[in-house]
Formats: sequence, C-alpha cells, structure tokens
Amino acid sequence: MYQPKELYSLFKKHKIEEKLSTSLEESVRIVPSSIECLKSTQRSSIYKLQVKSSKSNYPIIFKIYSSTNYKNEIEINLYTKAYPFLESFLPKIHVVESFINGGETWIFMECLQQIRGQLTFTPKHFDYIIPSISQLHAHTYEDNFHQEESTFQPWLPIYDSKKMRTRRRKSISKTMVFLQDAAKDKHLKRIIAPRYKALMKTYDRGPDFFPELMESGSSITHGDLHMQNICSKDVSKERAWDIQLIDWEGAKFASGWFDMIVLVEILLGFRKDWQPHAEEIRTHCINVYANEMQKRGIQFDEKPLDLYKMAYLQRTLEKGLQTQLRRLFDNRGGELLLYHLTKIETWGKDLGIYK
Repeated sequence: MYQPKELYSLFKKHKIEEKLSTSLEESVRIVPSSIECLKSTQRSSIYKLQVKSSKSNYPIIFKIYSSTNYKNEIEINLYTKAYPFLESFLPKIHVVESFINGGETWIFMECLQQIRGQLTFTPKHFDYIIPSISQLHAHTYEDNFHQEESTFQPWLPIYDSKKMRTRRRKSISKTMVFLQDAAKDKHLKRIIAPRYKALMKTYDRGPDFFPELMESGSSITHGDLHMQNICSKDVSKERAWDIQLIDWEGAKFASGWFDMIVLVEILLGFRKDWQPHAEEIRTHCINVYANEMQKRGIQFDEKPLDLYKMAYLQRTLEKGLQTQLRRLFDNRGGELLLYHLTKIETWGKDLGIYK
C-alpha cells in the first residue's frame, strides 16, 4: 500500500493530472490531502481522491491492480477492452495506465454510490434492480455476445468450456474432502453425518448437475451481485434504477440465473427476518426477471423457477458448500451451511438429483 505523499509524487511523475484533465475535458488537479485508502489487499488497492476544477470539487476512484495476481486480468480487460460494449453497465473510466512501477495497472474511474448505505434495503427494491440486470443479460445473450466474442478472447471464462469444467471437477473434489472431514468433526458431524451418503451420491453426478442451465442460454454475468457491488446515482424513485456494477473479477459467460441466485437467494439466506416470506419474495423476483427478459425477446423453455433452483444447486454444490465448510474450519463463521444443506435436500429431491 502506498502512502499519500508517495502516491501524489507518482501522480506528478506520470502526469496523471494532465491526463485526467484531458479525459474530463476541464483542467483539474488532485487534492493531495484527500488521498484516502479505502481497501488494500495483495491483489489490489482502492483509493478515493478529490479532484478540483475551477467550478467544483468531486471524488474519483483510483484502483491499483497488482502485477503479481492473475485474478486481476478479467476486471482490467473488462474495464478496458470491453468498455465500449459494456459502457452503460460500468463506471466511467477516466484514465488507464499500464506497466507502472514494475507492472501495476492503474485505473482512474468514476466514483459511484453503492446501493448499500443509501437506503434500508427491502424486498420491494428488487423490482428496481432486476430490470437493469436483465438488460445486461439480454445485451450480452448468446448471439449478441458471439458477435463481440473476439473482444473477450481469451480472457473471459466461458462456463461451458473444457477448462472451466476441469476447474469444477477440482472444486467438487475439494468439497468432498471437506465433507469427509466434517463428517468426523465433533462440531459438524451432527449435521453432516446424516446427509453424508446422499451428498456423496449427488456429487457423483457432477460436475454439471443440470445441462438445462446451459441449454437455456448464456450471457455475461457479474458473478458477485451483492449490494456493495451494485451502484446507482439515484435510488429515490420508485421505478427501475439506472444501475452500474463494480468489482467484476468474477465475471464469466454463463447462465444469467447464477446472477439471480446471488442477488436474491444468498441474501434471503442471510436475512432471517425475510425468511417467513421467502417463497413469495423468490417467486416474485423470478417472475420479474423472466418477464423483463421476455420483453427483450428472450423466453426460457424450462420453468423459470426450476432454472433458478438449478442455478442455486449447481453453484452451491460447486463452491458454496465448500466455502461455508472452509469458513467453519477456519473459525470465520459459516452462517449459510444449514441453509445450503436444507436447499440441497429439498430442491435436490424436487429436481431428482438428491436421493
């Protein structure tokens, strides 16, 4: 992590103020005392800066991507190579500097307001988010994506590829090891042991438990659609919001239903106060999404509720269960474990994969 004085010196060295002025179409300077680190990991660091012009002061986001972590490639390419195709779903990109200080990538972008923190989120607010998510999926659905496919090769993961299928097999193998350990663990065996044989039989059907998901069509998916990654300039209106998304490192070409279950079902799992009304909330959100996709010319052959359940089970068996078990073994919580197990049992039986 850089200190503010060091960063400002590097900004001067690389003429960042001049480049921002060109991009923003007005003369601006960075206020040195405003440089604030919001988050820093080995993978990347995020800073908030204030830029000052003759007319106003306003914030921008400055993100540093480490040169040593390959997981940055997807988001960097999405913000640069795919920006013209996905512009309306992304923050405005002001300046991109590559190969800085030994290979870092610097991106200066619009400072967006996350939905989280702007309001108290209630189930009715799904109605204002889902239309924009369906717009992203329809915009990048099948033929629309393939017309632009050269933009995304070879860096965007394709869910239905040999490479990603191999990754799923490896992930499932790791999950099965975690389950073996959990079935013997004094704290976990009470809930894992009675389900162990049925879970192992279910995993034998993998790594792709529902071919229908791929047959229903794919789009560019964000992959981590929680409220910290969903932004909007105005959430005061009771109508569909203009949405932009941040933190795209999990993006891939996959079933749009994967985004829906992260947006809706994972939140339902955490919101115990919503769970008495979960079926009503879930059904409503699924219908909104299916209707919005239909407006854009996309109709699903399978029942939307079934596709939603398939996406949840596929994601949970593939990595959700492993994540919860890993967190429990690391003493970092695992609040969704029982929720996942219950859904695997009930929805797995409904769809014929859990016996």
